[in-house]
Amino acid sequence: MTDPAPRLHVKPPQTTPAHRKQLRALVREGVENRPGVYRMLGPTGTVIYVGQSRVLRTRLLSYFRAKGRRNKAARILRHAFHIEWEYTNTEFGALLRELRLIKQYRPHFNTMMVMDEWPRAYVALTGGTVPGLRVVARSDDPSAVALFGPFRRVARVRDAVRALAEATGLRDCTLEDTVRGTGTSRGSALWFTSDASTRPRGTARSRAPGCLRHDLGTCAGPCIGAGNALLYREAADDIRTFLEGRSDVPVRLLEGAMQQAAEELAFEKAGVLRDRLEVVRWLHERVQHFHANVDRLTFRYHAVGHADTEWVYLIRRGTVRAEVRAPRTDEERESFDALVARVYDGTDPSGADVPTHDLDEFYLVASWFRRRPEEKKRARPPRV
Repeated sequence: MTDPAPRLHVKPPQTTPAHRKQLRALVREGVENRPGVYRMLGPTGTVIYVGQSRVLRTRLLSYFRAKGRRNKAARILRHAFHIEWEYTNTEFGALLRELRLIKQYRPHFNTMMVMDEWPRAYVALTGGTVPGLRVVARSDDPSAVALFGPFRRVARVRDAVRALAEATGLRDCTLEDTVRGTGTSRGSALWFTSDASTRPRGTARSRAPGCLRHDLGTCAGPCIGAGNALLYREAADDIRTFLEGRSDVPVRLLEGAMQQAAEELAFEKAGVLRDRLEVVRWLHERVQHFHANVDRLTFRYHAVGHADTEWVYLIRRGTVRAEVRAPRTDEERESFDALVARVYDGTDPSGADVPTHDLDEFYLVASWFRRRPEEKKRARPPRV
């Protein structure tokens, strides 16, 4: 299974010491010590780094005291031609704004530091005519219609996804594999049917170079025109409900296959199936743990921000849906109650338990309250 080629990062040019002195004067004169986010910009205005702080002025000035070529702050500042900043209502708001800006701009230094310090993987279910399973490195991978993770044990996740694919017959190859001929044929991309009479004219079932996994019986072979479309779709649905924590079909399939192999005295095959079952169970436990945590993260968070002003964050299933100042008048209370009703009543307006693009936000919210139990005491039920 192959992920997309990593983005090539070209390091921005460096500034002069005199220019850095001008930036320091700009910060000293213009920045206040309150929660906020800042953006370091390159020579053409490209955002090269995004950061946040509860005390913004102090944090920015610390960059100019950083020394050494290996120091992260000094390294970023050497490439910063301009600094922009904005204030937020609370420290929590600063973290949230930082995350959203990073996802918007994908700055060079933020991306490189995440890749260097926090290797991680997501399990992606792809869309199209023939859905498939993939392991990807980004929470905004364009091929994913459903995404689960992140997982730190990348190699373990890859083993689990391969075991899932082999248990259900789903493909875990990519179009890149198809072009290179390592997993599928060069025929019409992702279309298959078991009935030759229903294929479009001019599309022959090609087996060159073929699909080794199909020949071994561990893939339905949709990319070479093999298999049954309806059964394949059902297998894809089983995988999705498994990853959503609502089914254990792949576990039961592997258990049954292992038991049958043992009864047939095919002990080597039973051993292989046992190893697959182990990693699939491991993934199942983590998926269930994730969804249990999602269910617990629905509440109103009343945070105290700058100048002791109270702000309310409406959090539903681990993502922040609205941020408003705590109501102080009857008119504000009426407007606030209407907003609460829109956010919490009925089905999720996003159409998903946790929107794919909000996975990182879910983990930010969960981490905030896990590391600051005193802030969890400021949580309130959606309706009081």
